[in-house]
Amino acid sequence: MKTLHLLRHAKSDWGDSALPDHDRPLNKRGKRARTTVAEHIAGWKVDRVVCSTARRARDTAKPVIKALGCPVQYEEALYAATDKQLLAVVRALPDEAEAVVLVGHNPSIEELTALLCGQSPAYPTAALGTVDLVADRWADVAPGCGTLAAFVTAAELQAIR
Repeated sequence: MKTLHLLRHAKSDWGDSALPDHDRPLNKRGKRARTTVAEHIAGWKVDRVVCSTARRARDTAKPVIKALGCPVQYEEALYAATDKQLLAVVRALPDEAEAVVLVGHNPSIEELTALLCGQSPAYPTAALGTVDLVADRWADVAPGCGTLAAFVTAAELQAIR
């Protein structure tokens, strides 16, 4: 069995309208949320983080990577991806990785969850879903082979701190 943690990037800053979408940083709320999520997952057994190249995703992933102490792989394909494109990235993961955090964007994070599990909760910014996959190899991950084992938002985590 493989485990896929799906993390939507934290809240981005729209203050500079001249910035291309790909280059938008996090706002203050997003920076707080990423720290909350990183504290939540600290100590989890994760073998790799796969992250969109968009700045807001990289900024979200930074404390998560530090908390997990695992390697990161930046993937241009995660930016503006469809659920099928995300599935292709997942299927290409190395089999020695048992658990992976994928840091990306909506609507593709929700759509991938729905593709794998049959349905998906709404993913607000900095939401984290954990999908258990009935597959021994990443290449075998297919629609319907997942179960949403956990789902939490940064707001929920902040409320219980």
